[in-house]
Amino acid sequence: MSGKSALRRWTVRGLVGLPFLLVALAIAAWACVRASLPQLDGDAEIPGLSAPVSLGRDALGTLVVEGRTRLDVARGLGFAHAQERFFEMDLTRRSAAGELSALFGAKALERDRSRRVHRLRARLTERFEGLSGEDRLLLLAYAEGVNAGLHALPMRPWQYLLLRAKPQDWTPVDSLLVISEMYFMLQSGSFDAGFDRATLRERAGDAVFDWLNPRGGRWDAALDGSQSPPTPMPTPEQLDVSQARAPATPASGPASGPVNAPASARTNDDLPVLGSNNWAVAGSRSTHGGAILADDMHLGLGVPSIWYRAQFQIGAGPSGLRAAGVTLPGLPAMVVGSNGAVAWGFTNAYGQWFDWVEVPSDAKLTTRTETIEVHGAPAQTLEVSEIGDAPIVTVEGGRRFALHWIAHQGAAYNLALDRMLQVRHVSDALALAQRAGMPHQNLLAADRDGQIGWTVAGRLWAQPGLPEAYGRFVAPTAMRRDWLDPDRAPQVLSPAQGQLWTANNRQLDGAPGDLLGDGGFDLGARAQQIRDRLSAKDKHDEASIGAIHQDNEARFMKTWAARLLAASRTDAGANPTHRAFVQLLENWNGRADADSAAYRLVRQARLRVLDTLWDAWTLPSLGERQLDPKRRMRWRNQFEYSAARAVDERPPHLLPAAFASWDALLLAQLDDAAREIAPDGNLGGATWGAQNASRIQHPLAKAIPALSRWLDMPSAPQSGDSNLPNVAGPAFGQSERMVVSPGREEHGWLSMPGGQSGHPMSPFYGAGHQDWVEGKPTPLLAGPVIHRITAHRD
Repeated sequence: MSGKSALRRWTVRGLVGLPFLLVALAIAAWACVRASLPQLDGDAEIPGLSAPVSLGRDALGTLVVEGRTRLDVARGLGFAHAQERFFEMDLTRRSAAGELSALFGAKALERDRSRRVHRLRARLTERFEGLSGEDRLLLLAYAEGVNAGLHALPMRPWQYLLLRAKPQDWTPVDSLLVISEMYFMLQSGSFDAGFDRATLRERAGDAVFDWLNPRGGRWDAALDGSQSPPTPMPTPEQLDVSQARAPATPASGPASGPVNAPASARTNDDLPVLGSNNWAVAGSRSTHGGAILADDMHLGLGVPSIWYRAQFQIGAGPSGLRAAGVTLPGLPAMVVGSNGAVAWGFTNAYGQWFDWVEVPSDAKLTTRTETIEVHGAPAQTLEVSEIGDAPIVTVEGGRRFALHWIAHQGAAYNLALDRMLQVRHVSDALALAQRAGMPHQNLLAADRDGQIGWTVAGRLWAQPGLPEAYGRFVAPTAMRRDWLDPDRAPQVLSPAQGQLWTANNRQLDGAPGDLLGDGGFDLGARAQQIRDRLSAKDKHDEASIGAIHQDNEARFMKTWAARLLAASRTDAGANPTHRAFVQLLENWNGRADADSAAYRLVRQARLRVLDTLWDAWTLPSLGERQLDPKRRMRWRNQFEYSAARAVDERPPHLLPAAFASWDALLLAQLDDAAREIAPDGNLGGATWGAQNASRIQHPLAKAIPALSRWLDMPSAPQSGDSNLPNVAGPAFGQSERMVVSPGREEHGWLSMPGGQSGHPMSPFYGAGHQDWVEGKPTPLLAGPVIHRITAHRD
């Protein structure tokens, strides 16, 4: 009896004490996380400084680094990056090197293997020794600042507490790996597209391949004004999908035939095109006589932002230099911004920066062993085989394929971009960009004298990327190895019309276009709309240039609305569903607004039309592969031209057999699209914003959903979409918006999603995000400094 009483007493005590224990644990966890907060005020020590450095922050957390020399500013920037963003920097270098398993365990092994085959840490360790002395000193100074900032935290960054891991010091090679990760982010999506193109050409033949992969069309908006001729339509002898036509089926009835399977299982959707919009007008086209530049880089959105707002003050007095813009944690350079004399911005250049090489069975290979460390488990080894400097990354059907990629080569890496801080004229900015070792970008630059210019930043191969290599596997003997003399790189300087624009579209025709090649250009719809907005006004100011960021007019989708409306009218009198479509489309305002149901319906129906035609036209050559969602080859953006042409010209031999007419095909896709977006039948309530609501997450919240309420940004319905200037998806879109006229930076704008700091207890966690959501023009220059650290040499 006494034993049972004692047990009861201890049980009661335990139950009473449990809440106190949980509270104590919560307080302890809170204290540990709080201990890793970045320092905002007081003194700090950074090795190697030649003089004290000031690290100020304004209300948004914008870092204002003031130092006597460029190396001192790099040390100060590294200190702040580490304190605010070390975990994100660590993920970036590990992702590029294939070293995430050492932090996350075996669940990251598959990704690590896919990256480790490129052996980038080994390659870049060699490359570091070959950099200029100026570049090596800059990377060393930055690494000193990073490690000083990391070690100055009272507690390791809070993410490592959750992962039960310890951060490793930063090295100069790690910064080169950050450049590598940007190569992956901006170019690796083209690899699969290139492999698919080569496979499709082999199986379908040249005529059908060219039809499925047109080079251009009505939406072209190249800087040289060139237009690609239409691709010849295949003849019935080359492609005929009209045989064994099924009996006519009411368009509003059940879908018929395999090509009309539920789109939820196979809809391609518009693939995100990484790389952005930028545009500029010369001084002759501005109200104040100064050139104006705008830039918004489209990337995956997360918490914190990929970018880090910063303002550099190097030296003082008349010889001092001030620059403002965004930096990338892990690198000492200012990526996009203005130095008072020149402003610059980027969009991704979709050139042919790689070759798929078919490796003969008797080829001489080099094999190396890579060791992958795994947290909580034994290390794994990976055998990497290379032909020359190209690793074998794919084996299919007994054939081996190597990837010859410009990012594997040493000259593709340097810190030339950092010298953009010193350039004073657009011509100098273009020449510098052409020598930069960085992922290839469309650079637009504007200077204080009113000049504007374009070029491709990044080193180029001397051998053309087109037409020989387009959509083909190449032999090892055809691997391109020579570098183009930078002075021969394509450029446009001071255009007669006083305006420039790029949006991941084709820029040039002829020999210059062949030199760049085609790595998967986007349609020119965005670029064309930006070009037309610029042309619509004789004179611009910062407000009219900045308004293009928020342009939601859906000019491209209006063409599909017209097709679908015409089809709906064919039987609207007898079919109430199609009568409702007519009413909805006739009342659409032609914009991708969050509250628009018509836009969402047209968008979904278009995707279904393209999917249906793609499946029908590729099934004869690709066979059962196209019926497997995991292996299905997907259409790319340029397929729009062929699909739209077929719908408009209505060739009988290209109409899939499941449909009695082209109108029947369009109406079937409209019916299915309506059921998909409004299964309850309330089509008017199926708004675009409900599908396009933002979902901007912290990386740990993706892995641990319970953390979302504390770490993620609030979700909000969004206007905008992919084929118009205001690019907006749930977790993809404008990673920054900048407007600036060099010399008038006080009138410039810069806004970012996700906030400046990676620490959820920081006052700058999510700072500025709401302004970005609402499209408010946040100032480019830092506001009054409210926190300041003074760093001294240790």
